[in-house]
Amino acid sequence: MENITGTILTLCGAAFSVVYALVYLFRPKFMGYHSKATGKKWEEIDKGMQTLVLALMRAAGGGLLSAGITMAFLQFQFNAHRQDWIALAILISGGAMILGSLFAVLMVRFKTPGRPPIPVIIAALLLIVAGYFFNCQ
Repeated sequence: MENITGTILTLCGAAFSVVYALVYLFRPKFMGYHSKATGKKWEEIDKGMQTLVLALMRAAGGGLLSAGITMAFLQFQFNAHRQDWIALAILISGGAMILGSLFAVLMVRFKTPGRPPIPVIIAALLLIVAGYFFNCQ
């Protein structure tokens, strides 16, 4: 495996996605920034709204988990076969989910008092973009 830098960058971006996904998949209530965004504590939200929020968190978590696993799998395939389309597939599969997440958290950031973890999402995006460029060398 001669592509150490591209591999490390891509796998770190994938790991960010997987860790973030696991938090969203298994957290029993919304995040602190959700509370600030709504101006309410979890217990103050009615059961129907709690269910909707958790469903959206699970959907986002599932998408991030899928993207993270896909990026890691494709990186290993790229290392084994060095086909250019694989590097692009990594960028597209990860970038689509991460950009969607970034769009969502920016809405929260600019339309509510909530402060979502934007730097983590940007870091994951930068890692996979950098990984793509190193993969293409």
